[in-house]
Amino acid sequence: MKKTIIFTLLFSFMFACEKNPDEISLEDFDYVARIVGFDLNCSTCILEFPDDSLQVKKEIGKSPSNYYHAINLNKGDYNIGQKLKVKIRKPGTNELTPCITLYPSYSYENVYIREFENFDNLILNDTVELSYRDYLYDPENHFYICLDSVLNDSRCPTGATCYWAGNAEVRFKFERLNYIPVLFTLNTHINFPYDAKVNGYRITLLDLNPYPAGGPQIEQKDYKAEIIIIKNK
Repeated sequence: MKKTIIFTLLFSFMFACEKNPDEISLEDFDYVARIVGFDLNCSTCILEFPDDSLQVKKEIGKSPSNYYHAINLNKGDYNIGQKLKVKIRKPGTNELTPCITLYPSYSYENVYIREFENFDNLILNDTVELSYRDYLYDPENHFYICLDSVLNDSRCPTGATCYWAGNAEVRFKFERLNYIPVLFTLNTHINFPYDAKVNGYRITLLDLNPYPAGGPQIEQKDYKAEIIIIKNK
């Protein structure tokens, strides 16, 4: 019985941050890709999908170190550590060039980038809005910040009578080039931590929208956090 419970918990944890595969169309889903290297033979990019590795593995195939060869991203246009929001698919046979099929540098699975865009740049010392799963990038200090998830939202709905105002607990991810990513949690209620010092920056949660209105539960994808980031002197 104990083994069954432990297995169930581990299984739930592994898939906690993944979308339900039955609810995802690969070509319609936005993935977060990170440039981890270059294929010097083909002058193309090597990617990883840190937030969606299980889904990409299921759709594209298992690949060594969870790295994938982006056959249509030219290395001259990107930097190591850069993040992109992308739509992907498996490449067609006619899209594979000789440098991939005859003289491959790596044994990574190939992926075709259908659409891509850079994440918006971050403005320090000013209120900025961060949507669920989106990143903001500071090009001067080379770090990203992401709204990872809303862990719980017990804020008193509009029009309801509650014993207290409630609280929303929001998890963020701070990533700096060549550093281990930092996960931290901020709150909307002033009696709980609403700011944090992370790698030389003070990050404060100012608001979380939308506010509960007593209807259906707010979906993760609809949340937007207002934050301000100040560099410590």
